[in-house]
Amino acid sequence: MKKILKVEQIQKYYGNKDNITKAIDGISFEVEEGEFIGIMGASGSGKTTLLF
Repeated sequence: MKKILKVEQIQKYYGNKDNITKAIDGISFEVEEGEFIGIMGASGSGKTTLLF
């Protein structure tokens, strides 16, 4: 199948130098054409942040 999305070691931090929140830390995955994926996790774990 054809790979349509590849994400490697992404990170996202919020805040300033005195108060940093790690929203996403080192996530990697691939999506192939025709696949359906689900993003699951606890509240506040970075699911919505991953989509942006």
